[in-house]
Amino acid sequence: MSLRLNVAATRAYDHLKTRPGAPFRRSDARDPAALEAITGRIRQLVAEYRVNGHSNPHGGVYVFWTEIHREIEAGGFDDLLDRL
Repeated sequence: MSLRLNVAATRAYDHLKTRPGAPFRRSDARDPAALEAITGRIRQLVAEYRVNGHSNPHGGVYVFWTEIHREIEAGGFDDLLDRL
């Protein structure tokens, strides 16, 4: 399923909170700085062609969740766990 970049980043944030080593979630609030770091990582993965991304005519970027999930499971975002 293709998701808009900001939705994929939010979903990745929520998924990262379940990873071993992630800080305990005290509330449902998400840290904007952590979301920005995750968005930046996804943009980097698209630029390196490790994740397929496409844009619409209005400038929105879309990525496939299965590819983001694969990168999370491979540890591609584990260095961001301390920011959550």
